[in-house]
Amino acid sequence: MNSEDQVLGFAPLASVVSQQQLIEATSIVGYQSNGHCLVIGSTEAALAACSELSTLKTTIVTVDAATETVTKNLTEDGVALYQAQTLKLSGHLGNYSAVAVAGVEELDLGVGVYLPDGLFDLVLDLSDTALLPAALLPFGYLHAPDDASLQLAIGELPALVGEFEKPKYFNYRADVCAHSRSDLGGCTNCVDVCAANAITSAGEGINVNPYLCQGCGSCATVCPSGALSYAYPRVSDAITRTRKLMSEKQACTALLLHSEDIQSTVDETKLSDNLLALAVEEVTAFGMDYWAAAVASGIQRVYLAFDKESPRNDRVAVEEQVMLFHTLMSGLGINEDIVRCIDSTQLAHIDVESSDSKLVNIEASAFVTHDDKRQTLRMAIDHLYEQLGAIVDVQPMPAEAAHGVVRVDDTACTLCMACVSVCPGKALLDGQESPALRMIEANCLQCGLCETACPESAITLQPQYRYDSIEARKINVLHEEEPFHCVKCHKAFASHKMISNMLGKLTNHWMFQDEKSMRRLKMCDDCRVKDIFEDNKDGIDVHKGAGTRQPS
Repeated sequence: MNSEDQVLGFAPLASVVSQQQLIEATSIVGYQSNGHCLVIGSTEAALAACSELSTLKTTIVTVDAATETVTKNLTEDGVALYQAQTLKLSGHLGNYSAVAVAGVEELDLGVGVYLPDGLFDLVLDLSDTALLPAALLPFGYLHAPDDASLQLAIGELPALVGEFEKPKYFNYRADVCAHSRSDLGGCTNCVDVCAANAITSAGEGINVNPYLCQGCGSCATVCPSGALSYAYPRVSDAITRTRKLMSEKQACTALLLHSEDIQSTVDETKLSDNLLALAVEEVTAFGMDYWAAAVASGIQRVYLAFDKESPRNDRVAVEEQVMLFHTLMSGLGINEDIVRCIDSTQLAHIDVESSDSKLVNIEASAFVTHDDKRQTLRMAIDHLYEQLGAIVDVQPMPAEAAHGVVRVDDTACTLCMACVSVCPGKALLDGQESPALRMIEANCLQCGLCETACPESAITLQPQYRYDSIEARKINVLHEEEPFHCVKCHKAFASHKMISNMLGKLTNHWMFQDEKSMRRLKMCDDCRVKDIFEDNKDGIDVHKGAGTRQPS
């Protein structure tokens, strides 16, 4: 690694762990910038900016909707000045692709100015509206629509030349991702919340661009399965360190999570002796599993301090998770707002005292977490359930919740098992030796893939949380039928309803117009193949009745 000032987006967990320890907890993403800067704006404004960026190699592009063709001119100083109708821009620090467009004409600007790899390192955008729409702009892209932001950008750009590193903030497990299965769409929480536009759909799962990711952690907070988890630090490490600091700070009853951006404000504010203030990389990276573990460890209030630069969609996502968490707590008889989102201006008004006597008497838990989001949450809720009991066995949850059951219309379900094949949480199971659909409630993500996959529209979702973990982990039968036995070998291979439906749908099909072919539908796979070749060694002519093919 280079010097500390060459580390992007770096804010270690204060008073808990060293910078080096956090870096060792994850891998490193590297950037190489050689100082080739693309300036987007009117000719006059762009030339003025370039004159102040004398240490950089600059190229100018002016975007004008009235432009009919891409043009290129050179200034007396040799600066290339392009004009285009639109500009296609993408990338990150050291890797920006810029394609000028006018009608059907396209010109790669990096190639046009003979950059070694055809890519720009930096972008200075003087447009009123940023050409890249992300709430968190990529490293190396500076939007300067006014004089004040322009002067800041001019001061920052020369420092963005060289080699840079940042942590890879996330871990991703495709095997439990609920985004997609069998070309069916499911959960889109992470894609919707990402302020950096770093997450995109990718076939059966997602793709996270580590160069665009800036570690806000909202994706991990809203992920229902834990497929996306925060790696800087891992939640298990954060819980362990929080407990350690709580043990060192006497009578600690409340937590304040804040970013280093407001550390000076925290230092200047007189906070209660019972409040443990922790500087973290991003407060949005700490979700229900962390909050629940903190409450199970004796914390009565958790404050999440947001600064004025926090993207709005990040805060909305966290506030939604807070609402779901409080719904979970209400089933345990805790009706106060344990987790609270505040602005940095409200630090002086933090109240560390709980108004709910139940929270005061909780015996601190020290269960071991394993970086499994759902398991951590379940263990924390289990501890609170053992300590407090519950006012209901099953707590109804809002539609956004990631816990619940599926309901099956047994008059419509044919036990085709399409739902089982797409379930990412292994909540739905087949009947193994008998035609049945079974379920483990604790594993259900409420992602909706089973509902979408069901050809009979027999499945509906019911969000809820069952506090008794033994009951929640039981395998329950949702629907079962009498097995249909092969008419030849007598092996059970389907349900009566499935065979009946299949016979009804294929009655008028040209391939099943005789008694032998209809009888084969009542055979298992092995016997069906054997019967075909015993009856006709040439097999079945699948083209028969399909019309005469015209010669090409």
